[in-house]
Amino acid sequence: MNLRKPLILTVVASALVGSLAISSVSTAVAGAPGVSASEIVLGMQLPETGPASPGYNKVDDAARAYFDYVNSKGGVYGRNIKLVVKDDTYKAGLTISTASKLINQDKIFAFFGSIGTQTHVSVIKDINRRKIPDIFVNSGYSSFYTDPKKYPTTFAGLGTYTVEAKILGKYLLEKYPDKTIGVLYQSDDFGRNALAGLATAGLKFEARKTSASFIAGTQGSLGLASQIGQLKANGVDIVIIAAVSSATAVAYATAAQLGYKPTKWAVISVGADATTFQTILGSKGVPAATSAAMLAGTISASHAPAPGELDDEYIAAFKKINDDFNKGADTRWDNNVLQGMNAAYLATSALMGVGKKLTRKKLISYLEKNGSKLSSAAFAPLGYSKNSHEAFTGFWLGEYDASTLLVPIDGKRVVYTTDSAGGAVTVSNYKRPAISADALPKVA
Repeated sequence: MNLRKPLILTVVASALVGSLAISSVSTAVAGAPGVSASEIVLGMQLPETGPASPGYNKVDDAARAYFDYVNSKGGVYGRNIKLVVKDDTYKAGLTISTASKLINQDKIFAFFGSIGTQTHVSVIKDINRRKIPDIFVNSGYSSFYTDPKKYPTTFAGLGTYTVEAKILGKYLLEKYPDKTIGVLYQSDDFGRNALAGLATAGLKFEARKTSASFIAGTQGSLGLASQIGQLKANGVDIVIIAAVSSATAVAYATAAQLGYKPTKWAVISVGADATTFQTILGSKGVPAATSAAMLAGTISASHAPAPGELDDEYIAAFKKINDDFNKGADTRWDNNVLQGMNAAYLATSALMGVGKKLTRKKLISYLEKNGSKLSSAAFAPLGYSKNSHEAFTGFWLGEYDASTLLVPIDGKRVVYTTDSAGGAVTVSNYKRPAISADALPKVA
């Protein structure tokens, strides 16, 4: 998929005044880059093109659609939210140069929703050194968030890979005690973070036997035949994948070519979007019915409802906004669109919570003091505090059915919670607040 979109996109101001426009701001806030009387400028980096782009290149369009909706209702205290997007193709070198442009040329107020672990590693120190808010990052790499003294301005937008892997690993060990469990992972901080969580859960892997890896971004050229063949040769019954969606699709296709049929596939959630999976395989000539059958039975996790749960109040509200406001090249409703919407909803809520006198320092302080109280589509609370900038603290486990809907295992959604260290996995008692009738966040 090669979406050709402008690198800089401006949200058009609306004359309509709604519930968010408590009052207009007549003058720009002194000392707050990216904030004027009429707008708040956010910057985002993600792979819009390149091997890692499928699926991920929909997140910015979804976020912009929600911001457009907010702007149509009067913005945040009279300010419209403008989202400036840069394509880094999932390459760290380009991430560095595009971050510099966002800071120095586009004069952004904050980074928002940037995608990619290894790419964000290349810029996170400089962003924090400059004291620029770095909010709702679309990476579950725990080391970004567990030590706020190291990265004081960075806040997660996903539950960490470690938390998810601990929950998934515990389940697999208990459910399949007599099966050989193996792992396929991309050999970067994302993959290693997931491995750490699986190890904490008690799973052990043997290199070049039950553990196979590849360099992120090479899955298309490699085909992963060597890695999949290794797992097959060593009798792996349960294959865990810790990689991006494009690698998941390649792994399944390669396994089919090799006649390898594991008892179960289990995929870390960021690599398990059904629409992306089917789109990639469709580009390789695999019929939709065949790819749906390949995905069926796969175990994955989520902190939010599955996008196919159309009776969920958040899904219904966000899907309607997507239908009305998303101007992207691919507006099909899926988990990537849901994530973009949910992150934009959280960002709007945080900006509202700070108040009319918006500054970078006040935004960071607000998230540390009040961020854990923010609600969203997620069935787990945010873990923000002065001691942690982790996002969602829990996940529920499901299996994909024949229609590619992730449904709770055994028909009942149970949200498990834990931490990114050695804490126990327990059942969460969090009750998600309802969404308002106008789908706009309310400040407590």
